Amino acid sequence: MVKGVIFDMDGLMFDTERLSSIFWKQTGDQFGLEVPVDFVNSFRGRNPAAIREAFLDKYGQDFDYEEFREVRTRLQYDYIREKGVPMKKGLIELLDYLKGKGIRMAVATSTDRKLADTMLERAGVREYFDAFAYGDEVARSKPYPDVFLKAAEEIGVPIRECLVLEDSIAGVKAGKAAGGYIIHIPDLIVVPQEVKEGITAQFDSLDEVIGWIESV
Repeated sequence: MVKGVIFDMDGLMFDTERLSSIFWKQTGDQFGLEVPVDFVNSFRGRNPAAIREAFLDKYGQDFDYEEFREVRTRLQYDYIREKGVPMKKGLIELLDYLKGKGIRMAVATSTDRKLADTMLERAGVREYFDAFAYGDEVARSKPYPDVFLKAAEEIGVPIRECLVLEDSIAGVKAGKAAGGYIIHIPDLIVVPQEVKEGITAQFDSLDEVIGWIESV
């Protein structure tokens, strides 16, 4: 029986992964630096510390990642203020359903607290959730399960009774490692079949999750 649902954020709740690629490229252009899409895809779903390491590995230990990320983050804030946060199909329907059923909900995102809270507030969905686990508050990034385990603890539901919703390779691996139910909702990155082995289900959009919960 599902007593808690844990949501990833970027690429799962919000259609922001496409924007993220644009912001990284625009920042690279300002610095006269090429930031290939394949490189950005390699760290999707990872927390800020893991992304920092990826940049230092690629561009050298002397690379000023903090300044680079500050510019990239400013671009994202400007976009959010001007145009809002694009939400994924079925998100509000699923949130309303879970709220009506009294099922506890948490966000478990690799994004840092400040930016994640801004996005959740701007999208008008923060009030739905009972707890939040952020990428800058766990020692290990996805594909380790730490952020999902923290989210389950915060909502007071054993992870085996939680459903994790994810889109990325690192996220699916982390959800499997956590030990609860795990449903994959595809976004930009194709998750290899071997990564998806053992997951609970895969659906095209979030509103399909309602039928699965009804069935169990």
